[in-house]
Amino acid sequence: HEFNCPFGKSRSSYNGRIESNLKSFVNRLQSIEHSFSSLNFDQIDLSKLSSEDFVYCDPPYLITTGSYNDGKRGFTGWGVSEERILLNILSDLNVRGVKFALSNVVEHKGRTNELLKEWIEGNGFIMHVLSMNYNNSNYHTTNKEMKTTEVLVTNF
Repeated sequence: HEFNCPFGKSRSSYNGRIESNLKSFVNRLQSIEHSFSSLNFDQIDLSKLSSEDFVYCDPPYLITTGSYNDGKRGFTGWGVSEERILLNILSDLNVRGVKFALSNVVEHKGRTNELLKEWIEGNGFIMHVLSMNYNNSNYHTTNKEMKTTEVLVTNF
């Protein structure tokens, strides 16, 4: 349980393109200061971040049914409690002047993430609606009324 779950047919095999991307990634890592961590998101020390820093978060989406939401694959799982903790962390970063971006969904198959919407509106954050088309994905729905509204939320 120390690595990401594979997803998608073409992404779960090792091939020339993946090898090339991996080599480019390793070369880049060797040229910059970096660190990796296997801590849970709420255990990371963000106290040294300043207005010169940027935090990007792409958590499991509360109102979707990703395999990582259930907590059975080496992940903690994701529910309302985790969502609130993350939003509070981002609110604290905002107060300190740290820029952030959060990927999420506000609407999915008839469900609305009211917690997220209220947090965005209550804090005056910017919600950029992403125009994504998942019609070729294996999880798309034939009911066009059941749309997904994917967003990028920023504080700048």
